[in-house]
Amino acid sequence: MPKSQNRSRRLGVAWALSSAVGGALMVIPWKLANEAGDPAHSVLLLLGVAALGNSALVLVQRFSPGAARVRIGATELWVAALLAVFTLLGNVGSALAVQHLSPALLNVLLRADIIFVAVFGWLLLGERVERRFWIGALVAVIGLLVLQGPMGEAGILGLLDSGTGMAVAAAACFSGLAIVTRRFIHRIDPVAVNMIRLWLAVGLWFPFNTLPRFFEIPREQVVYATLAAVAGPFLGRLALMNSARYIEARLTTLASLSAPVLTLLLAFVLLSDWPETHELIGGAIMIMGISIPLLRLGQRASGELSR
Repeated sequence: MPKSQNRSRRLGVAWALSSAVGGALMVIPWKLANEAGDPAHSVLLLLGVAALGNSALVLVQRFSPGAARVRIGATELWVAALLAVFTLLGNVGSALAVQHLSPALLNVLLRADIIFVAVFGWLLLGERVERRFWIGALVAVIGLLVLQGPMGEAGILGLLDSGTGMAVAAAACFSGLAIVTRRFIHRIDPVAVNMIRLWLAVGLWFPFNTLPRFFEIPREQVVYATLAAVAGPFLGRLALMNSARYIEARLTTLASLSAPVLTLLLAFVLLSDWPETHELIGGAIMIMGISIPLLRLGQRASGELSR
């Protein structure tokens, strides 16, 4: 492989790992924010800060020399509205789930969006799914059951009322973002849609919640939710977008699986939080299952680099 391509690949991997670090840093203040106050207020703060940051970035990009004009038409608006619904539901589910889960476990469960994307892509977009995906999905489901631990009298239905169930539901909602984007990516302006999506998600929050007075929200909740928004939806997403310029999507996704491990270490150092044994084992099994469909690309990339 030429030195320039090798350098580009290393740069792409570095951006992907930076995104994973952003994801790891995001869930710790996210948990603290939802412990400090009403989770609904945390969601509003998270989306509001992310929308402001994204809007500022769009303005900088659009007013730079040679930048393309922002295109906002009917297609952009209704696609952004659909994405906003998934955004709001996913963040609400995440806020409720993290009250009952450690940051590392939440990060593991949110990685299930990789499986949902493949399944929904197969059902709705007619995308091809390889046999190794179904093997990986089965392993991930086994990991989910191990992670949940003893079912109790409620049995498997108890999963639906737990933090685990809320996290998996959030992952399904976040996967909807990827599916809708794939379906309409060639008909929309992605930068404009992403900005509109966040502001519409903020707007959708109000019909279902009472607007609090700002001074009634605990100061620590504002600080933690802001830190979570900057680390995850803003800087983490920005790093992920930059990595896509240099490396394949599956390799970027594979790098993102390091986020739960980083979260585990950070949560232990900062919060003295350590999951139970069955949660650690189940989480490891889930990560292994999710990674199975992605490993072939990593093996190919290794082969190319050795030539």
